Amino acid sequence: MKQVVMCAVLIVGAGLAWQYRAELSAAISARGTDPVQQAGREAQDPGVPVIAAEVQTMRDDLSFSAIGTGFALRSVTLRAPASGEITDLAITPGGQFSTGDVLMQLRDTDERLALALAEARLERATSERNRYRALQDTGAAATARFEEAETDFKVAQIAVEQARADLEDRTLRAPFDGVSGLASVEEGDRIVADDAISSYDDRSRILVEFDLPEALLSRVRIGLKVSAQTPAVEGRRFDGEVMAIDSRVETDTRTARVRAAIDNAGDLLRPGASFSIRLDLPGKSYPAVPELALQFSRGALQVWRVSDGTAEPVRVELVRRRDGQVIVDGPLTEGERIIVEGTQRLRPGIAVNVLNDPDAVRS
Repeated sequence: MKQVVMCAVLIVGAGLAWQYRAELSAAISARGTDPVQQAGREAQDPGVPVIAAEVQTMRDDLSFSAIGTGFALRSVTLRAPASGEITDLAITPGGQFSTGDVLMQLRDTDERLALALAEARLERATSERNRYRALQDTGAAATARFEEAETDFKVAQIAVEQARADLEDRTLRAPFDGVSGLASVEEGDRIVADDAISSYDDRSRILVEFDLPEALLSRVRIGLKVSAQTPAVEGRRFDGEVMAIDSRVETDTRTARVRAAIDNAGDLLRPGASFSIRLDLPGKSYPAVPELALQFSRGALQVWRVSDGTAEPVRVELVRRRDGQVIVDGPLTEGERIIVEGTQRLRPGIAVNVLNDPDAVRS
């Protein structure tokens, strides 16, 4: 048992001696060296050789891509304003119309006759009212008869307005400048009020809606530029901008709905098409160092900064890795030198010799 214990102690001692061989060698050399010679040697020692790089400032910009669905700027379903027989139908697939253009006409013979009758009654009621008003001024007409004539006049006015509204309902007009779709009726069909006639869209701009993760919401603002592609138009990229951001985040997906508007002056884009949206999201500016400079020590990330010829550890937080560079958040300033190679022998306050220091090379 004693032999086993002795062997174990020897093995452990040998391992520690091997691990700290450099320190032991330095201590032995220092013990056998005269103090004056040792001080002179330290004065001549240029420090631990290292390679350093300057801290840069880099923006934490991101690119985000998503798939969205296109909608027309304005889109409605045209419906029959009244029941009746279609006598004229101007709706054609892709037909372009201006606000107020006639899209469909229903037979209106009865309505025109009703309007003419109402106008005739209004004319007579107007004449009666004027006559009794003149007699009222002379005192020859009773007040009750004058009031009755006045009421008849107002009723006749209402009847005319109603007849004109009924006649107007026989005509379907374009609600805004837009393009009609396929009509579901033909001339001669009899339809019922509110029957669907056709789709009608304002395609001057296409609105694309897509979902944005909540972590990126702070980077998006109204007016942010976007670019879009669609399989419906191969080889083309279209520019647009964010025009609306939903007021809430969906609890199921942790995303918010964003709407972008794309100009469609050439009328190449169609509502309902799928779009691949790309946004360049601006970020804050942070210090950036080479990836080799980043070290993990005592549960935290750090870099070694050259300060007055010595090594100084600086705690940092990782923001993002990009093209061999590391964007970090910490007390670093652009232009400061950060040690990239030779970090294994560093400790706080130790002298360093920056081999690639431009001033040293010139001297």
